[in-house]
Amino acid sequence: MKIILLLLLITVFGGCASKQPYTPPSTVQGLQKEQAQLNRVWMITRKILVANTPICTQTRADYGFRALLLTERGDKEQKELWTKAFDLQHQQPTITFIIPESSADKVGLRIGDVIISVNGTKWVDTTSRNEFGALLKDAQKLEKMQLGIRRGKHETKLELIAERMCDYSFMLNISKEHKAMAQERKIIVDSGAVELLKRDDELAFFISHELAHILLGHTLPERKKEIADYKMRSVVEKDADALGIRIMVRAGYDPKGAETALQSTDLIDSGPVTNFFNFHGPYMSVPERINFLRKILSK
Repeated sequence: MKIILLLLLITVFGGCASKQPYTPPSTVQGLQKEQAQLNRVWMITRKILVANTPICTQTRADYGFRALLLTERGDKEQKELWTKAFDLQHQQPTITFIIPESSADKVGLRIGDVIISVNGTKWVDTTSRNEFGALLKDAQKLEKMQLGIRRGKHETKLELIAERMCDYSFMLNISKEHKAMAQERKIIVDSGAVELLKRDDELAFFISHELAHILLGHTLPERKKEIADYKMRSVVEKDADALGIRIMVRAGYDPKGAETALQSTDLIDSGPVTNFFNFHGPYMSVPERINFLRKILSK
C-alpha cells in the first residue's frame, strides 16, 4: 500500500492507500472528491472510536481538525493543484477540515485558518516547514494545545483540550471494490464502498465490523494461522458482526444501516458476502445475516 507523500497531513490518524500504484488526481474536482471521501471516512471512524473508548485498552488524544502543509519538495504541478483545490495560499499549515462538535470546532477554529504558532513556538522561529509541521504533529499527542491562528488580517490564540479516543488508525484504499478490512490496528476502507454507501450509518457498519475484529484480537499476527481455518472464519465473522452492530449503535448510528449496506453490496458484488470484509469462507447469506443482527439487538 502506498501512502500519499506529496503533502504533510497534519493529523494523528488518516491516510490514503492503494493495492495498486497510486495515481494522484489530475484535476481540482478529482482531488476535492478524493479528499472529501477521506474526510467522510475519518469523521465516521472518529465518531465510532470516541464513542467506544470505554471498551478499548489503548486510547489517545484527538482534536478533530485537519491541516495541510505543502512540503518543501515535490511535483510543481501537483502543488499548484493542491493550492487551487484547497486555497493553500500560505506557507504555514492551513485548516482544511473540522469535525463538527469536536474540540477544534468548539473553540472556534475554522476552515481556512492559517496556523502561525504551536504551543508558543512561532512559524517565524522555526528553520523549515517540516520542523513546524513536526511540532504541530507532536502537539496533537498532548492533552492540551495552544494554536496561534491568522484569519484574514486578524490573529488570535486558541486553547484546545483533547478528546480521548481508541488508539486505532484508518486508511482510505483507492479502489473500485466495496470492501473494508482490518490489518493489526488499522481499518482500511475502499473508496468504492464510500462511493456506493451514501448513508453514513451504512458505512459505519463496515467500519464497526472491522473495529470489532481488532478488539476481538482477530488481527493479531499470532492468530493468523488459527483464523485461516475453514470453520474458524465463520466463527470470527459472526463474533465481529455481534460486536460490530453494538459498536455502531453505541456511536449513535442507525442499525438499519447494516441491513441496507449488506443488501446494496450484495446486489453488485459476486461471491460470498464475507468477501466484502476480505474473509473468504463459509458464512450466512444476507437475509440470514440480517436476521442474526436483529436477534443480537433484541437481546
